[in-house]
Amino acid sequence: MLSGPYYPRSFTILVIVAMGVLIVPLASGLINAVHVLQGVVETQRQFTRTSLAVTRDVRQIVESVSQLQRAAGQYHLLQDAEFAPALRQSFDDLQTQLAQLDAQLADSRSRTTLAALQTHSRALYHQLQPGAFLDSDQFHALDPAFDTLHDTARTLLIQADAAVQHELQALEKTVQTTRQRLIVLALALIPLTLLLAAVFSWMINRPIKQLKASIQQLGQADLRPLPAISGPQDIVELGREIDWLRQRLQTLEEQKLRFLRHVSHELKTPLASLREGVALLGDELAGSLNARQRSIVGIMDSGSRDLQKRIEDLIRYSGMMRDATLPPAAPQALADALHAVLARQQLALDARGVRVETALAAAAVRADRSQLETVLDNLLSNAVKFSPEGGRILVKSEPADDAVVVWVCDQGGGIPETERTRIFEPFFQGARQPASVVRGSGLGLSIVRESLLGVGGSVEVVDCPPWSTCFRLSWPV
Repeated sequence: MLSGPYYPRSFTILVIVAMGVLIVPLASGLINAVHVLQGVVETQRQFTRTSLAVTRDVRQIVESVSQLQRAAGQYHLLQDAEFAPALRQSFDDLQTQLAQLDAQLADSRSRTTLAALQTHSRALYHQLQPGAFLDSDQFHALDPAFDTLHDTARTLLIQADAAVQHELQALEKTVQTTRQRLIVLALALIPLTLLLAAVFSWMINRPIKQLKASIQQLGQADLRPLPAISGPQDIVELGREIDWLRQRLQTLEEQKLRFLRHVSHELKTPLASLREGVALLGDELAGSLNARQRSIVGIMDSGSRDLQKRIEDLIRYSGMMRDATLPPAAPQALADALHAVLARQQLALDARGVRVETALAAAAVRADRSQLETVLDNLLSNAVKFSPEGGRILVKSEPADDAVVVWVCDQGGGIPETERTRIFEPFFQGARQPASVVRGSGLGLSIVRESLLGVGGSVEVVDCPPWSTCFRLSWPV
């Protein structure tokens, strides 16, 4: 039982690693989403600042053009030199604003309009610059140039607004693309996370299922070598402990069988002497017996026969456990085997007034004669024991697919559901025991099960109204 190369040494470490690996894709996806959203937010913030600045500066340029025209009118129409500084200041402010806007505009149309506005404003100021006053006609002759300057400024405002709208649409497209990217990332993370969860779930559940299978094998009294357990080192160590427990149980089972075998053989010798003495008394070789003495001898004979049967059951069961070699099977007439068994059970049947009914649709089964009689004898003695006074017992057979099915049913108190899986265990005795009989050894049904399992058959307790208890036996053809 060795741990796989992909398993850590500890089951706890495996769980921690699984949790860590599952968190990695989720955390990376979350970090990536935060990074992308931060970029989008920063882009939006930068766009807001730039668009507001451009819109503000363009509107100021429109206002500065109007202010330049007013300052020029005050200087030339009033012929007052005191307005010369105001005219120069208006022109300088306009040029400063145009230079600032030149660094902010990105689209080619707006930059072309801005260049035209710079050119027109310089040319117009060249005609308006202080030093020589223009009369009214000369000044009004410049109105078309002022109109062109105003139109160019308004065109720049319209183009700047259009550029802002275009950038806004581009930003919305970027946001939409980012949203789709995050959705795709989330959809990609879901199967990846599920795949990793499935892999680690398999890695965690695999050794647990192996341990469960080993425990179930021991629970079914199957002491064959356990399957190898792969997993973390502590799970492998636990598997070794379970295998040690299996070996210990196997040793105890062998000791138990040896004990049963020795005890059975040790009891047979004094039992034979006892039965011989009872037979001598019954034959009155030691003198005649009165009625009471004959009754006592009958009780002794019945007790010795019951003790002999129990010893034979012990020997038979220990032999079946020790030697799995199947006796040669041949077609056996059910009626003949049943007649021989009923002959041995006749005294018990007559004592309780129990009748046996037969319905043998399948006349023969393929089995060893002694094993067949042993199975029927144990089931019938069990049925007689639990049947009420004057009750009935049914033995019937039917052919089935590749098998012959035999039922042995009685009218006893039935077997509780909780005991149906345990009644075939060695030495198990159910809670419902007749008060008028001595408890048996608890090996009869175990011998029945082992006999049928040895030939590939089966035995189970089934519900078959109106009968209280019904054993269903299957013999392969």
